[in-house]
Amino acid sequence: MAPKDGIRCWICGRTVEEVQRSIGTPAAEPSDVDRNLARVTEQKARFYRVATDWTEGIPEQFRNMDYNFIMGNPSQFKALRFVDDVEQAQKAYVEPLAGISAQAKKGEEMVVGEFKVSADDPRRRDALARQMDEFAKKSGRSMSMLDGQRAFDGLKLADGLRFVRDLGVLHFSLQQKLLEMDQDDEKKKMPTFGISMAKIKTFPRAVPLCTVCESLIKGL
Repeated sequence: MAPKDGIRCWICGRTVEEVQRSIGTPAAEPSDVDRNLARVTEQKARFYRVATDWTEGIPEQFRNMDYNFIMGNPSQFKALRFVDDVEQAQKAYVEPLAGISAQAKKGEEMVVGEFKVSADDPRRRDALARQMDEFAKKSGRSMSMLDGQRAFDGLKLADGLRFVRDLGVLHFSLQQKLLEMDQDDEKKKMPTFGISMAKIKTFPRAVPLCTVCESLIKGL
C-alpha cells in the first residue's frame, strides 16, 4: 500500500521527493538494445542522406521519365550512376516490407532487418502493423505491392526515388520501434526509489519506509 503524499520515512524522516533527490534512479549501463538502437538510428539517417542525394542529382532531362522504365533498363541510363544503388535499396529495404506486412496481418513470426518478432507477441506485431498501415494511407500505395514494379506504377523518376527513400526510412523506423519497445521493457525492470508501507519484525503495525531504509532493515 502506498502512503499518502508528503508522508516521511519512519526511520530517516525523508519524503519521497527527498529520497529521489538524494539517491535518484540508478543509471543503467548501456545494453545491447541501446547499442542496436543507436546503430539503427545512424543507419536510417545515413540512408536518408544518400537517398536524398539521388533525387537532387537527377539530370533535368531524366527527371520526368517513368521510374519503372529507367529501373528496368539500367544499361541505357549509365549517366544515372545511382541506379545500381537504388536497385540494391529496393531489394534490401523495400521488397521485404510486403512480406512483413503480410506476416503482421496473419499473426506470423516477422523478421524486420536483424530483429525477429515472435508469432505470440501481438503487442509488437500490432505496433508495426499500425505503422505500416499509416504509411500506406499517406502514400496511397498498399504494402502488398512492394515486392514488384507495381509499387512504382505511374511514378516519374524523381517521385519514385523519393518513394524508395521513404520506404527505406520506414524499414529502419520499424526496427527502431522494436528496439524502443525493448528499451521501455528494460526500464520497467530498473529499481525505483520511494516510500511504501512495510512491516518491521516485532512492530505491531506497518510503517512508511523509504526503499533504502527498508533494504537495510531486511539485511539485518
